[in-house]
Amino acid sequence: MKAKNKKHLIIVGIAIFFGILLLYYLARLGIFSEDNKKVRVLNDRVVFEQPKLSIFDETRYINEFPDTIRIHYPYLIVVVPEEKKKITTVYSLEEKKEVASLNDIVLDYYNGNFLYNYHGGNTYFKDKDLGISCEHGFIKSNTEILCIIASDSDQPKNKLISINPQTFTTKDLYSSQNALTAVYFDKSTLYIGEYDFNKQKAYITINNQTAEVEDLINIIYPMDNKMYAASFKSVHNNKTESYFEVNNVNEKNEIKLVQKGKIGFY
Repeated sequence: MKAKNKKHLIIVGIAIFFGILLLYYLARLGIFSEDNKKVRVLNDRVVFEQPKLSIFDETRYINEFPDTIRIHYPYLIVVVPEEKKKITTVYSLEEKKEVASLNDIVLDYYNGNFLYNYHGGNTYFKDKDLGISCEHGFIKSNTEILCIIASDSDQPKNKLISINPQTFTTKDLYSSQNALTAVYFDKSTLYIGEYDFNKQKAYITINNQTAEVEDLINIIYPMDNKMYAASFKSVHNNKTESYFEVNNVNEKNEIKLVQKGKIGFY
C-alpha cells in the first residue's frame, strides 16, 4: 500500500512540475500580459496597392483589366474573370465580411440584387434579361438601372441610358464626344467619368458640369461622407494607381489629388 501511495505521489509531483513549467513558458510568451488580454480588432481598412488588395484582414491580388473593382456603398465588388468558380465576390464594408458571390461578371450589386453580364452577353437584373449589354452599370432603384452602352455611331463612342427593368423602356441620359468610363449616383448627384482617347485627357462630369482630371477614371465612390474617383494602373498613367477627392461647389467641380501609388476604399 505504501509503495502504491508513493507511486501516486511521484506521478502527482511530476504533473505539478510540468504544469509549473508550462505556466512559466506561457508567461514568457506574454499570454498573461495586459496587452494580450485586449480584444483583437480586425484591420479596419480597404486599401488597393495594385495588385495587392487588402480587404480588412483578407489579402487578394487583383491584376489589370479584365480584373476590376466596383463599389456601390456599402458593397465592395471584386471581379476576377480567371477565377472560374467565383468570378465576382461581394463584401460588405459595414459588416466587414463577404456577403455574396456570382460566377459571372457583375456590374453592380445592391440589397441582394446583382446587375451582371450573363456569360459576357446581355445584362441581367434579378435574373431577368434587359435585352441590352451594358459596359458599366449602376442600380439606382428596382425600377431604374443606369447603363453605359456602346453608341450606334463612332461619335459619341458610348452613352448613358436608364432602363426600367420592369417595362424595359429606356431613356437617353447623357452622351459626349468622349468615352464614358464610370458612373455613380449618390444623393441626387450623378457622377460620370470621361476620357478623350485622341487627346489622352480625362474628365469628370458632376450633374452636367465637366472638369478635367489628371487620369482616366475607373471607379467613382463615396468614403467618409465625401466622394472620390480612382484610376487603376494602365498604359495611360505609367502603371501608377491614384485617387482624388471630387466636389461640386457652386456649380464648379473641385478636384484634389489624395495619393498616388495607393487607393483607399474604406
